[in-house]
Formats: sequence, structure tokens, C-alpha cells
Amino acid sequence: MQPGDEERRGGESRSPAELPARQSPLALKVGRRDASEMALFQSVFSKDAPKPGQSRLRLMPDDGSDTFRSVRRGVAAFAEGAFAAIRNPNSHEAGLPELPEHLGVFSTLARWVDTAALAL
Repeated sequence: MQPGDEERRGGESRSPAELPARQSPLALKVGRRDASEMALFQSVFSKDAPKPGQSRLRLMPDDGSDTFRSVRRGVAAFAEGAFAAIRNPNSHEAGLPELPEHLGVFSTLARWVDTAALAL
């Protein structure tokens, strides 16, 4: 953590992925600012049906197929892994040689959010 990080976070000492996803493209698309980025990915790609205030994102229509279930489960797992293994640890380091690959991971997540259909 850098000096001043706690002040910018309102005095909280949690990692960035644990903080509310206030203005992320995902939060804006689903209209939620009540959860961390990782928790929001888990929620919007949940197997549960949408509920009031908890919309879902779908990369393909839910046709009940194994493919639909695999894609939904894979996106949620990919996002959790990206935040846990890349974003959280690397938010505290500088000059990482694998940064281009890490940007590719988050670019993939951003594309999925951008192209996913909103299920209300």
C-alpha cells in the first residue's frame, strides 16, 4: 500500500477488489454500486435468475445447454481468478514485467461485460 492509499479509500485498508465498484463499466451497466468488483462479477454471472436490484449478464441465451452453463461458470471463475491472482497482489507493486499479459486478461473481462446481454 502506498502512502495516502487509506485516505483515498476513505480510511479503509481493504484491497481494491474488495472495495465498491463505484464507477466501473460493470457497475454502470448493471446499475449497482453496492459490491466489490469481484463480488459483482460473481453476482451478475450467477446461475440464479435475475431479481429486483440484481440483474444478470448473459453472454448467450439460456437454452439450458451444457455450453450455456459452462460459459456462465467459466466467466465467473475467470473473473474471480483475475482479481484474486492479478489485480489484488499487483495493485501494491510497480514495474511488473508481465503487465501486458495482465492487461489482456482484464481486456477480455471488459469485452465480455460490453457484449453481454442484460437480463433483468
